[in-house]
Amino acid sequence: MKLSTRGDYATRVLLELCTAEGPRPVSVTDLANRTAISQKYLEQIMGQLRSAGIVRSERGLHGGYELAREPDGLTVGEVIRIMDGPLAPSPCASRSAHVPCPAYRCAVEESCVMRSLWLEVRDAIAEVLDRTTFGDLTRRQQSSLALSRAMYHI
Repeated sequence: MKLSTRGDYATRVLLELCTAEGPRPVSVTDLANRTAISQKYLEQIMGQLRSAGIVRSERGLHGGYELAREPDGLTVGEVIRIMDGPLAPSPCASRSAHVPCPAYRCAVEESCVMRSLWLEVRDAIAEVLDRTTFGDLTRRQQSSLALSRAMYHI
């Protein structure tokens, strides 16, 4: 698995929506400023997230984007798959986009040592990303901010 800029930015902007103050939607301009992502690129990402039902948008003067689901019900793995596709490091280890490996010309995939390694890697990555919700990340962020505020220097 290689995390693309698109996947990285999608997770960052969703965390920003989770930690945004107030119940109203956040404009693309505000999101772009807060995340340092270009507004044009951010609009593409938000469109993809909206199509997937992750965010919803509201038009108008006080419009913008907000989460369409609760942060505790949205996993990082789900978002990465939407943005980047399968998590497997090799197509032969993918569950959703399996392709036999032509490079090694495996006679029997089930006994291929390299494929078994890629399956372990895929499962380890999926386990971490699929158990981590945006609610978890929001709580981590809040704890980190509270800790940094509590520290002071003389």
